[in-house]
Amino acid sequence: MRKSILALIFLTSLLSCHAGEFIICLAGNKLANVLPGYYVGDVQLSQREDSCLGYLHPYSSKRFNPIFFKKNIRAEVKEFLQNSMPKQTDLLPIIIRVNRIFMYQPTQGTQENTCLDLSLSFIIPTDKGLQEDFTSSASVSVYQKNLPASLPGVIVRAFDQCFSQYTDRLNKGLLVPDIITPEQLRENPIRKPGYFKCFTSKNPLKGIYRTWFDFRDNLPDTAIDFKILHHYNTDNPKLSKAYLKFSNGAEPKEIWGFCEGDSVYINGGRSFSLLTKDGYTYSTYCRSAEFTRDVVSAAIFGWFFGGLIGASVTGGVAAVSSDPDLAEKYKLDLFNGKLLPFEAADYTLISSRVVFFMSKVSDPRATLGVYIDGQLLCEMIPGHYFTVDLSCHHSTADIKLVSSVGSEKTEQIALELFNTDVYLLKVNKNHSINFSHQHDQMKKDILWNRTKEKTICRAELFND
Repeated sequence: MRKSILALIFLTSLLSCHAGEFIICLAGNKLANVLPGYYVGDVQLSQREDSCLGYLHPYSSKRFNPIFFKKNIRAEVKEFLQNSMPKQTDLLPIIIRVNRIFMYQPTQGTQENTCLDLSLSFIIPTDKGLQEDFTSSASVSVYQKNLPASLPGVIVRAFDQCFSQYTDRLNKGLLVPDIITPEQLRENPIRKPGYFKCFTSKNPLKGIYRTWFDFRDNLPDTAIDFKILHHYNTDNPKLSKAYLKFSNGAEPKEIWGFCEGDSVYINGGRSFSLLTKDGYTYSTYCRSAEFTRDVVSAAIFGWFFGGLIGASVTGGVAAVSSDPDLAEKYKLDLFNGKLLPFEAADYTLISSRVVFFMSKVSDPRATLGVYIDGQLLCEMIPGHYFTVDLSCHHSTADIKLVSSVGSEKTEQIALELFNTDVYLLKVNKNHSINFSHQHDQMKKDILWNRTKEKTICRAELFND
C-alpha cells in the first residue's frame, strides 16, 4: 500500500514524494466561472477510483509517477468548490457529481503534455426531487513544465471549462433535466448502460448534431436544410459513407453528426460513418487512416504500456492493426463522443499487474492460499495461474502464502505502473514454499502458456 508521508510537512500547496508520487493540493485556488445564484451544497464521487488522480511520466524520468490529492478526491474537490461558491442565505444549493477526473500523459510525439479528463454532473435539489440538469466533459492538454507545481492549475482549468459548458447550455435553453432518485445520484452516467437520451429516445428527429452533447441529449438542430449523398461500398458495406450538401452559407461551422430519421451518422472528418446501436453503446466501422485527429478519443492502444491503453488528446489515432486499409470496429466513448477501439477497456483504471503461477512439479497434495494485504484472494493448485491488478496507490504489496500442508511464507513485493511481474510458486515435498520472481525468458514462457482455462483466479484491488 502507499506509504504514509506523515513525516513530511506541507509548507506549500504541493510537493513531490520521495517514493515517486506527486502529492498535490487545490488550496488557494478558486473557480473563475462560478454559477450565479447558487452555492455548492455537496460533492458526490461516482468514479471507481477515490484516491489516485492518474499518472505522469516526467521528462528524463524512467518511471510513471502516480498523482494524489493531499486529501481524497471527494474531500479535496468539495473544499475547492465550496470555497469558490460558498453558502449564503440568498443562494440555492447545487450538487456536483464527479464522474471522471483522470490525469495522464500522451503516448505519441515528442512534446511532453500534461492532460486531464474531467466530467461533472450538475444536480439541483427541488420540491419534486433531485433535478439532474447536465453532464459536462472537458479535456485539457497543456505543455508539461514545473512539475508538480503546475498540476493544480491544470485541474482548475478543467473545472472552469465544465462550469462554462453548463452555463452555455443553460443560456441557450439546451438543458434536458431529469428527476433522479438518491440512488441514481451515486450512479456514473459514463459507465451506466443506457443512461443518456440517445439510448432512451424512440423517435429521433432529422437534423444536425452540432456537438456530442446535442446527440447525447437528443437535441438536433432541425432548422438547417441539408441533403444526404450516400456512397455505398459494395465490396465492404460496413465502410459505406455519407456526405452532406448545404445551401450556400447554411453549413454549420461545427458538426458532430446528423440524423436522417432512422439512421445516425458520425463525422469522420472527410465523410460521415453510420452509427449502430450495439448493446449499450454505438459502434461504427472505418479504416483508421480515414479518421482525422479530432475524431478519435483520448484513449489509444499503445505497445508502450504492454497492452494497456495509453492516452493522447493531441491528435492522431493508433489503429488496432498496423494495416491502414483494414476495416476496424470502433465504439463511442461516452465521456466525449469520440471513438475508441471496440474492445478497449476502461483506460482510467491504471494499474500494476502481478501473475502468480504454481509450478506443475509442486507437491500434488498441496494447495496454496494467496493472501494480498491480508485478503485471501486465491486458492491455487499446481499448473494454474492467478492474475491480480493493483491500482496506482499500491507501490508495494504484502504477500502471504499458506499451504494446505501447514507451511507459510511471507514476502513484500515492489510494484510498478503498467508493468507485469511474474512469480513462480512451489510447495516442496518437505512442505517448504518457494517464491521466485521471474525475468527474461522464464517470464515470457510463463506468460506465453497462460490461458483463460488455466487462470483459476482474477482479482482487482482499486481502493485504499
